[in-house]
Order: sequence, then C-alpha cells, then structure tokens
Amino acid sequence: MKKTLLLSIFLFISFLSIHAQVIDSMIKVYSEQVPDEKAYVHFDKDLYRAGETIWFKAYLFSGFSLSSTSKNFYAELVNDKGNIVQRKVYPIAESSSSGSFDLPDSMPAGNMVFRGYTVWMYNFDTAFIFQKNIVVTDKAGLTEKKKSEVVKTYSIQFFPEGGNLVNNLQSVVAFKANDELGLPVAANGNIVDSKGTVVTSFSSKHDGMGAFNLTPSPNETYQAVWNDPSGKKQTISLPEVKAQGYVLKISGASGKKVFMLTRTDEVPESWKKVNIIALLGQERIYKAKANLAETKVTSGTIPVENLPSGIMQITIFSDTWEPIAERITMINNGNYTFQAKVNTPELNTNFRAKNTIEIEVDDTVLSNLSLAVTDAAIGRQTSGDNIISRMLLSGDIKGYVYNPTYYFANNADSTANNLDLVLLTHGWRRYNWATLARGRKPVIKFPADNYLTLEAKVFGVTTASPLRTDEQLLIFIQSKDSSSQFLEMPKTGVDKFTLPNVIFYDTATVFYQFMKDKKAEKEMSLGFYNNFIKGARRIDFLNRPLNLEVDTAAIARTKFFADKLFQLGSKFDPKGNVLEAVTVKTRTKSPTQQLDEKYASGLFRGDNGYSFDLTNNQATSYFDIFSFLQGRVAGLQITGQGSNASLTWRGSRPALFLNEMQTDVSQISSISVSDVAYIKVMRPPFIGATGGGAGGAIAVYTKKGGDVKQEPGKGLNKSLVVGYSAPKEFYSPNYKDLSGSSEVTADYRTTLYWNPMILTDATRKKVRFEFYNNDITKAYRVILEGVNEIGKMVRVEKVIQQPK
Repeated sequence: MKKTLLLSIFLFISFLSIHAQVIDSMIKVYSEQVPDEKAYVHFDKDLYRAGETIWFKAYLFSGFSLSSTSKNFYAELVNDKGNIVQRKVYPIAESSSSGSFDLPDSMPAGNMVFRGYTVWMYNFDTAFIFQKNIVVTDKAGLTEKKKSEVVKTYSIQFFPEGGNLVNNLQSVVAFKANDELGLPVAANGNIVDSKGTVVTSFSSKHDGMGAFNLTPSPNETYQAVWNDPSGKKQTISLPEVKAQGYVLKISGASGKKVFMLTRTDEVPESWKKVNIIALLGQERIYKAKANLAETKVTSGTIPVENLPSGIMQITIFSDTWEPIAERITMINNGNYTFQAKVNTPELNTNFRAKNTIEIEVDDTVLSNLSLAVTDAAIGRQTSGDNIISRMLLSGDIKGYVYNPTYYFANNADSTANNLDLVLLTHGWRRYNWATLARGRKPVIKFPADNYLTLEAKVFGVTTASPLRTDEQLLIFIQSKDSSSQFLEMPKTGVDKFTLPNVIFYDTATVFYQFMKDKKAEKEMSLGFYNNFIKGARRIDFLNRPLNLEVDTAAIARTKFFADKLFQLGSKFDPKGNVLEAVTVKTRTKSPTQQLDEKYASGLFRGDNGYSFDLTNNQATSYFDIFSFLQGRVAGLQITGQGSNASLTWRGSRPALFLNEMQTDVSQISSISVSDVAYIKVMRPPFIGATGGGAGGAIAVYTKKGGDVKQEPGKGLNKSLVVGYSAPKEFYSPNYKDLSGSSEVTADYRTTLYWNPMILTDATRKKVRFEFYNNDITKAYRVILEGVNEIGKMVRVEKVIQQPK
C-alpha cells in the first residue's frame, strides 16, 4: 500500500513536471516554427473621390522584428455589403509591398473597407487581418445619404480584471459603452443587487470606458442600471459570480509590473499552488511558482525596464497547469522608434510652384520608408491607426479600438491609465492552453508561400501514354510590357511541372515545348496556373460594423475640389492628373533616359538606381564590366576580376542579368565591354531577382543592331497565365518647361506626391524629392512612415505652409 502511494505521488509529480516542460517547449514551438505575422498599411489619405487612385504601402512584422515569412501580399477592396469589388496581389520585398486601386468614375458614394493579408495569416484568427475603413464620395464630392431607417442603439459590456468575479473578493470591473457603429458613448449608472439595492455607481472616464471596484457577496447577482445617450434607462446583468477562485490585479511602476493574487478560503487542492507565466511577443519572459496553501494573498514583481515595448500577457495556472486567471498589460519603454527629419529646402504654395522635400535619417542601418504629400485638409486623419499604434496595440487585441494613436501621443500618466482601460476591455490573441498542455502543434493549413509559382498540368497523360520521368518543359514567358523570360520547368509529378519564384505582372502568354518527347506536344495539352489563393473570405458587417466617422472638414474640401473640376466639363479626367497639354512641352530626355526606354522593360525600367551609357565606347579600356563598375556605385563592393570577381551590397550578393535574363559572374565577365550599350545597377531590394534581390541587381544590355528582332516563341504552343497585379507609377507633373497655364488643363489633385519606396542607409542618409503644387492648395500635409531593418518604426506628420 505504501509503495502504491509513493508510486502515485511520484507519477503525479512527474505529470506536473512533464506538463511544465511541454508548455515551455510548445511556447518555443510557436515562437520558432509558427511565428506570428501582422501587417500595417500606410495610405496616401483616408478620403477618396470616385475616379481617384488609392495608393498604399504595406509593412509586415513578426513579433518585434520584420517578417520574412511571406512572399505575397493580398489587398482587397470590399463594399459595405461585404463583397470584394477589387483584388490585387503584389510581391513582398524588404518585408513590405506597395500597390494601388483605381476607383471607377461611376462609383457611388459609400463606405469601403481595405483588407490586407498574407496567406500565412489565414492559419490564425482572421480577426487580426489588417482592415481599414475608407470613405468614398461620388464624382461630385458628395457622401452617401444617411439611411433614415437606421435606428440608434447603445450597448455596454463589463469585464472583471483577471477574468472572473469571485465571492468575497474585491475585483476591478472595467466597462465600455458603444453605439451601433462600435463608436464610444458616455455612460453612467448604478450597480444594484438582486434586491435592487445600489451597491456602487459608475461613470465613463475616457471614450466610453471606465472602471469600478466590486466585492460580490455569496448567493447574490448584480445588474447595471444605466442611462444611454438617448436618455433611455437600460438594465444589463453583470458576469456570473464564481463561488471560489482567484482575483488577479496588475499595477505598474517605473521599470516593473506588480501582480497581486488573492484566493477565496476554499479552492480545489490543485489551486493552492500556482504557476505564473508572462509572455511578450511569443517569448516567455517570466516564470514563477507561488504556494498559497497557508496564505490567501501573494504578490510579485516582473522587471520590464530592459524589455521591448508591447503587450505582455500574464497567465496564472493551477498546480496541474489549468489556466485560472489572465490579464494583459502594456509595456511602454519608448524604445520602438528611430528618428527621421522631414525638411523643405524649397517651399512654395503658389500656383503650380516647385517644392523640394528632404528626408534625413541619422541611423546607419537600412530604413524602408513611404511618403505622402496631400492637401492639408483632405489628408487629415480623424481616429485612424498609424504604424506605431497598429504594431503595439490594435494589431494584437480583438475588437475595435477608437483612436488608438492617442495612447502613444505622450507619456502622461493619464494616457497610460486610459490605455489600461483599453486592455481591460478588449480580447487578446490567446493561446489555447489545453492544446499546448497536450503537446499538440498548431495545424498549418496554409504553408508559407513562395513568390509567384508557375504550375503546369498536363492533360492526356495515361498509363498507356505516360510522360517520360526526365521530361522538362522549355517555356518562354511574354509579358504585356514586352519583357520576356526563357525558363525550364522541371517535372514534379506524374502530370505536373512546377517552377517557383517567378516574377511577372498582369496576364502573360506562355509558349511551351516538351524538351524530350516531341510527340507529347501533339497528344497532350497543358494548362498553366499560379500559386495564389483562389478563394476570398467575405466580411460579415453584422458582427464587424464599419465604425466610420466622417471628417466634415475633409468632406467639404473634397466637394470644393470637385466643384472646381466640374466647371471644366468633359475636359477633366479625374483618374489621371488633368494635364492634357503636359506632353506638348516636356523636358528633353537625356541620352540615358532614351537608352532606358530603348533597352529596359518591366521592373528594369525607370529611375531606380544607377545608369551608365556605354554607347560612345568610353569604357573599352576596362578589362571587363566589373572593373568598369568598381568605385562608381556607393555601397557596392567588387573585388577580383573576370570569373573570380566577388560582389556584395548591404551584405548580400547582387543578382546579375544579361538582357534581363538572370545569369552569373562568369557569363557577365566574358562579355566584351565594347559590345555593351547600357548598364543599370538597381538598389536593394530588387524583386525581379530570384529570392527578392536583397543585394540589388546589375543589368547589362548588349548593343542592338539593325536586324529585325526575331519573335521568340513563334510557332510554339501557348497558354495564358495571370501574374502579379500590374504596378502603377504615381505621376507627378513637371511644370518647369511649360510656358503658360493656358496650355494646361486645370490641376486639382488632392494627393500631390506619393513615394512608397524610400531607402536610406549609411551611404545614403539624405534623400530629396521634388513635386509641383496644384492650382489652389495653400497648405501641405506630409506624412512619413516606415521601419528599419531591426524592426524600429518612424512616423512624422506635419502641416507645411508658407508664413503669412
């Protein structure tokens, strides 16, 4: 009997130890194998008129670092019925992606939702997918008429700190009151017991939220009786009171978080010893045990002064690792930003005047930024997120947070206290502790994706007519922008060929040829597909209201612009930049620009790096291309010559291209310099390269002769396949060489400048950009947002106008 008892005790202790080890190891599994991923999207503005373009830049994070998990970003524009009206897919580079949506001229006024996500995010609670509510006016600048049948309703919810109300234990009970749109409303009332006796009163303190203390009595129930903003008296029951259990309280002091645990006289035996775990960014940062067998109260301190800023989750477990209380709290050490300056060396708000903006970042690490310049009134934000509030707060809790930017605007104690009310009244991305205790890994239905992957399915394959095991496809991809690629697709299944990490845009024509079995071309056919997810989840607005507040000043300004434009009648193209005559008198293109138009295409075209004109044979004295480039590009390191040349840029190897076909050092080094017409060196990242081009790219173009260029792929079988959404370049007019305003149609752009890809580092700490004003704007709103490579963020917003 004694041996049996000892064995039982030993097995029980082993069980507890195993559970502790399993939970620890599973938390590590989540951190290392199932990293969290969240997105923030920067827009040029919040309010759009039918016919305009929505410009955006997405940033991807994992914990406190930039995310390297996903390669494709999905963007959707959803109407107020939850239906997707437009969908785009863009590649991710440097943990970011950018794109645009063109709004039709005929679009009616209404509320839209932008939804942005990666495939990886679909493995988790989709409540955390990025969403932004957008107001769209019609072409005349008018908003949607309010529906008279909408009835104003109000609700209130109560949240005991730690999770439960417990008999005879004083609890902090937080509350929040909202209208039917989820917007906060003021609330006040009384807490009454079952006899109608007032126990305590409550009144909202900040944005419909507040808190009060309550000590429940045994066998008692409680209700809140309150007056909503319409004056109507409402009654709602408070959460059920537990007969026994724990109350958890959290308080904050400089550099530490203090927790206090109080239990009832009677609790299960396994609850008299507890385990305390604190998590921050999927990492366990605190672990302790407490014995409450002889006492009913214990407390502890968690040092946090050296931790990253973010939401910390504290969970109390029983001795058998059953979760019994939980609380989230904010650690705000102010260590999540880096500094950037926005200067205006040249400022002029006159009619179509030239302006210069300078971005200066003192840090030597790589930073990735986006910049929007708008008319100051239209660009004003009301209560939206920014990159800081999204990454530290609203991206990690469930439910709508009103005006999250307020909680990071200053370091006042009152602001911190109001932030704590937000955390007391909102849900958390909780772990399923029961699943973790059993050692079950999360089910990953959507593996991390690659860049665009081409898949070819062969129709007509039978046992009597199989494909050779060593068969390969030779394909020629002809894109709409005239760029082309010759590639080989290996066989990856009985009737399938696969080629990962391809980059092309819009719809492309794929010419193909079987390399081994020529008769297969006559007996079989192919269908080409991409790896993008086909389905899209509908938004249910019954449970997720739009929460839209209309900025009346921005609406009035939008209508003012629209009225001005309608005076011009049919000459105005609201989707373009209203400059009919701008092509009549333009600045003469430089020889390098002419070469770029002649040789470069697709992602290779444009001012995205360094360009070298070799058509006049001034480089023929150099040993090879690499010796010519040495010392000409800041940050590009080239050592050695010929096929032994070694290249690095920002710690990575640049991709090499010959006539836009990816190649290697030996082939580039073998080209005679006298045969080269044009060289482009693209700054990192260059997403046209396999793997995202972290080291940038070098594109070499050989001279074209007078021969008629043969059409590759002619005579081959072909198929169509959809690639990434076609990128659109923001057009900023150049009024420098226009002789008079009479030659240019009126200019009433509301977004004056948008640049989604600004990179700075130790070799390029300052960058300058030029833009020209429209006809009437007298004040600019400038918003700069971005990240650096160690995960710190920046946001600068300022209104710029000339002094009177």
